[in-house]
Parts: sequence; C-alpha cells; structure tokens
Amino acid sequence: MMQRVPTGISTLDSILKGGFEKGSITLIYGGPGTGKTNIALNFSINCVKNYGGVIFIDSESLSPERLHSFTGGKREIASKLLFYKVRSFIEQEEAIKKTYSLLMRGINVSSIVIDSFTEFYNLNIEHMNSLASLSKQLGILEDIAKNYSLVILLTSRVYYSIKDGRIKNVAGYYMNPAIKTIIRLEKIDDIRKAILEKHRTIVPGKEALFKIQSDSVIGVE
Repeated sequence: MMQRVPTGISTLDSILKGGFEKGSITLIYGGPGTGKTNIALNFSINCVKNYGGVIFIDSESLSPERLHSFTGGKREIASKLLFYKVRSFIEQEEAIKKTYSLLMRGINVSSIVIDSFTEFYNLNIEHMNSLASLSKQLGILEDIAKNYSLVILLTSRVYYSIKDGRIKNVAGYYMNPAIKTIIRLEKIDDIRKAILEKHRTIVPGKEALFKIQSDSVIGVE
C-alpha cells in the first residue's frame, strides 16, 4: 500500500486519501494568490511537527514574517526546516544537488519542498540550457523520491494556453510525465479550490475547498 504524508488540510487530505504520496513527485500550480506557497508552508510545518525535517528550496523570496506566522515563532519547529534561498535556475540546480549529497551523507528529512520550481525557468532565453537544467533537476528529484521514499512537493507558476483556453503549468510539456500527482488551484473570493488533475491511484476531478489564515491553511467542508 502506498504510504502518504498528510498536508494538514482536512479537505485536501480527504481527496488524496491521506496526503501526498511518498516516493514520488507532486506538483501544485495556480495563478497568483491561489495558495501555492501557503500549502507548501502548511505541509512543511505539519511534516516537521509529526514526521521529521524538511528541506525547503525557496525561489519566491519568502518573508521572515510569513514563515514566523506559520511556525508560531517556535525555534524547535524552525530549526527542523532547512532553507535554501535561490536566485537563479543554476542556483536551484545546485541546491538540489546539495540536497542529494546531504541525503547520501545521512541527513534525516521527511520531505523536500521547492517553491516555486519554475520561477527562473525561461524557455525563450538560453533555450537548451534551461531545458537541460530542468531535465537534470527532475532526474535528481525522481532519484531522491525513489531511493529515499520521500515526498517531493513542487509548486509552479502558470501561463495561459490560447490553444487549450485555460491556464497551464509552466514547462508542463517537459515536466508532467515525471510528475505523479498534479493539483490545480483556483481562487473563488476568499475561498480556494484544489482540483486533482492527475494521480496514480485516484480518479482525477476530485475537488477540495480551503481557506488561508494568517498562520495556517484550513479545509472548508
């Protein structure tokens, strides 16, 4: 039976039958303000409290105040979050390589979170270099997920596809074959909706509502 790690959001855990799968990559994507970073933080804090340390690779310039609100200012929680701030796609690749090296040396973590995985990806600039780095990063993450049975959670920015008439995750054509779970987020006034688009064992189309608070994310029944 596939092991799962709860997100700490009741409605999302319900449609995922317990949480994010260990040993595979999960992707969450959506427009600005849909809750990607908040879910990443909520999941990370839940992991730290109940399952072990988390490596968090941040390309979104997460503010100390926002992190403080989710940790409640508790040093014992913050100390189990290993943060990498990256400022380019190359730095992100190096952070992922360093993460793999730490795992091989025995660091004990339950999950790896990258928010946002596609922030610095630009197919129009240095096409082959960006694509090669994307492929290399995904390959390393797949190896980590498989060899260490960890949850790998990625978030992604979006673009509007004129052909399909909807938003899609950046670099999805290249990324999505390696992703086992894909969740799209939408904003409805002060409520957010998560739609399951892809999963290995769950029929797509299931939806979960949630609300963002100052220090957590809560399910809306």
